[in-house]
Amino acid sequence: MKDDPSSMPLDVLLLLEGTYPYVQGGVSSWVNRLLHGFPNLRFGVIFLGSARSDYDGKKYVIADNVLHYEEHFLYDVQYMRAPRQPSHVAPDIERIRAAHASFRQDSLSEASGIDIQSLVDGMGTTEKQFMHHRAIWDFFLESYQAIENKPAFIDYFWTLRGMHSPLWLLKKIVENAPIAKVYHSASTGYSGYLGALLAYSQKGTLIVSEHGIYTKERRIDLMLAQWIHDKGRFLERGDAVSYIRELWIRFFEILARAAYQEAHHIVSLYADARELQIKDGAPLAKLSTIPNGVSVSTFSPARHAFADTGNIIALIGRVVPIKDIKTYIRAVRLLTDRDPDIRAWIVGPEEEDPEYFRECQLLIRHLRLDTQVQFLGYRSTVEILRGIRLSVLSSISESLPLAVLESFAAGIPVIATDVGSCRELILGKSPEDRNIGAAGEVVAIANPNALAVSIEKVLYHREIWTKMSSAAIARVERFYQENHMFAAYQALYGLKGKDKTWQE
Repeated sequence: MKDDPSSMPLDVLLLLEGTYPYVQGGVSSWVNRLLHGFPNLRFGVIFLGSARSDYDGKKYVIADNVLHYEEHFLYDVQYMRAPRQPSHVAPDIERIRAAHASFRQDSLSEASGIDIQSLVDGMGTTEKQFMHHRAIWDFFLESYQAIENKPAFIDYFWTLRGMHSPLWLLKKIVENAPIAKVYHSASTGYSGYLGALLAYSQKGTLIVSEHGIYTKERRIDLMLAQWIHDKGRFLERGDAVSYIRELWIRFFEILARAAYQEAHHIVSLYADARELQIKDGAPLAKLSTIPNGVSVSTFSPARHAFADTGNIIALIGRVVPIKDIKTYIRAVRLLTDRDPDIRAWIVGPEEEDPEYFRECQLLIRHLRLDTQVQFLGYRSTVEILRGIRLSVLSSISESLPLAVLESFAAGIPVIATDVGSCRELILGKSPEDRNIGAAGEVVAIANPNALAVSIEKVLYHREIWTKMSSAAIARVERFYQENHMFAAYQALYGLKGKDKTWQE
């Protein structure tokens, strides 16, 4: 891997948050395939992570066509600023007040434009001023007094500090970033915000691909987060959301607005996601849909007949709350009443949320499923699919999961919750598609009984399984080939005349 950004512009600079090369599967797998799918494009990668200690080393070898790579950890200890002498140069408080007033607009879909130049300039203040000047402290107090249901001031103060601190690091990244013809962010959030600043500053093309709607997933994460200090008010107030949680949710909505505003193309994986994007401020004219695709030939060797495996099911995915592993475990407990010999695998990284992983292990022991349920960690998906009869997805949020397409390519039916594009993947999205037949079953979220019923319907019935297996293969071969996805991104990149190894 070379690092020579000054010799000539990169073709594509990928902006990645919490994914490749440090996290396996999901978006990271998509990035890795994109890099290898365009071997003659000059790529760069900027990785943004939380703290370095949150990651257990790189999981991917950086592709040879990545000519520039840099990584930044937004909340790493090296970036935590020790107290300094107060700044004697006053910040532009009126500019800060105006910026925050524009952020508070209620309807994101109808909000006026964000002043990107102001963000590039740091909203009229430096990091030192924001962290240590008395005028900023007074602005915090002024804003705090206007809050109706006030949190503890110390929680409010440190939330604002923690929220804004990474923005100055992102500003420095922009100042030193290589020039690229296309900036491609795999989400909104911090990476999408960075893309907005880069596209504006360098007058480049920005593409935002949303594999999951970032703001929606952050809302879920923030509702469950235990690191937010709101003194228990979330539980005390029932359905009401504490102000601190609302503040974080609003912050990520603002980052999305900035990315949507500066983007030239906003890509979703399935059509229904567009409604959520528009609600969060995405202009309709910029929206397009590019479904994920898989290399069918990679997974087709795993195809097998009903009788070739035992009663083995697998959930392939990260062990994190959004995948709702616990509902899967509870469904298996219900199934053991009929079949104590059932085997249920959980296949995916376990280190992303160690506390949730421990909770799942405790649940397995509590339900006496130590024999039936196994955590296998990250494994070759092809080898896993070769040994199972059914793939299960119990998530509370998804977009267009690769695990479903990979299962289909191997002829494995899927039982999935009714989230994201799972319904259209399993049942079809058009008359032509629906004529292929069902490739599995769709169930409600967080419903172990419904999940168990659907698993039982397919797992133990050869005729049903065989029809669904044939439908799965037909659907992925007809609508979700990887070369279709590559062709669509080739057109968006607009980089004509580049050789490619994939077949159109």
